[in-house]
Amino acid sequence: MTEKDEIYSSLIHFGLDEAAATIYISLLKMGSMSVGTMSQKLDLDRGKTYRSLKVLEEMGMTKSTSSTPIMISATDPSEAFENIIQTKKENTSKLRTLSTSLIEELKIFQKETTPTEMSSFSIIQGRSNIYTKIGKLIQNSTETIFLVTTSDDLMRMHHTSIPDKIHQRIDAGGEVRIITNPCEEKFMKVFEDFGATQIKVGKLPSKSRMVIESKSQMAMSGAMNESIDLNDDSDSIMYTNSSEMVENMFTLCSHLWKKSKLIEVSN
Repeated sequence: MTEKDEIYSSLIHFGLDEAAATIYISLLKMGSMSVGTMSQKLDLDRGKTYRSLKVLEEMGMTKSTSSTPIMISATDPSEAFENIIQTKKENTSKLRTLSTSLIEELKIFQKETTPTEMSSFSIIQGRSNIYTKIGKLIQNSTETIFLVTTSDDLMRMHHTSIPDKIHQRIDAGGEVRIITNPCEEKFMKVFEDFGATQIKVGKLPSKSRMVIESKSQMAMSGAMNESIDLNDDSDSIMYTNSSEMVENMFTLCSHLWKKSKLIEVSN
């Protein structure tokens, strides 16, 4: 970049366009000129010249006489840029004052409208990924958790990190409630290892799984493949933080909980 290009670039940073920068530099070089002479020498149409001169005048970079024809001259650079800086300071001060009052006024609207978090939905494929997601959901929960699933699914979960996540949540003062279908007593002994707050058995709505944290999030699947394979890729769940869905499903789980039978768990 040449020195001339650098000067033009700097002037543009101060708010001049190329035509205004050309006019200001030319006035510094050649002295005062009429608009007609300026337009001719710089090969600019009169309309463009007048518009650029208006900008320069408003910025305090040119001066004009009251003679006929009107003669335009460049303001001394030190004075011109002091004018620009002072104007920008005044504008900044006005904006700061305006923003202070505007922020207070806008807060009124902020108080009147309750911010709503955008609901998200995702599908998680593969049994291994599903159990990892359920483990994280339990681990990061702060509200009551319902884990509703079949005894076969609980047996598979027993070989994952989910029981450890439940123990950690309970130790931290959380609450995890498990609802499953009636099964052999030997399976119930295994389920005790989960360390849940309470376990109940009852009639499930379907052979599916639901993991729901009150007021927060949920994961739910359709009918599950009964294979014992922990890496079954055909298994999938839908995860969401939709408040409406979470509330509805938590209410359903609460109803199932009331109708189910408590089993004793020796933690």
